[in-house]
Amino acid sequence: MTQSTITSKGQTTLPALIRRALQLKTGDRIVYEIQGNSVVIRPQPGVMAVFGALKPPAGKSGVPFKEARAKAREGWTAKAAREGRP
Repeated sequence: MTQSTITSKGQTTLPALIRRALQLKTGDRIVYEIQGNSVVIRPQPGVMAVFGALKPPAGKSGVPFKEARAKAREGWTAKAAREGRP
């Protein structure tokens, strides 16, 4: 069983064995999940973990990102103008 100690500031070091098993590097983020009276530690999934999870609206696939962003910006500007914002 691998152990570590909690400091007076509530901090601890993840033992090297755990870091290697989870393939964690300096700067990686981790998630703590409480399950009953235990805690599960796992790597926080990166943004690419959800890539492709959302389907584009019907007829909108293949729209270049710059074009979609420009259309969204136009919509936000129009809404702000209707609400009397600069």
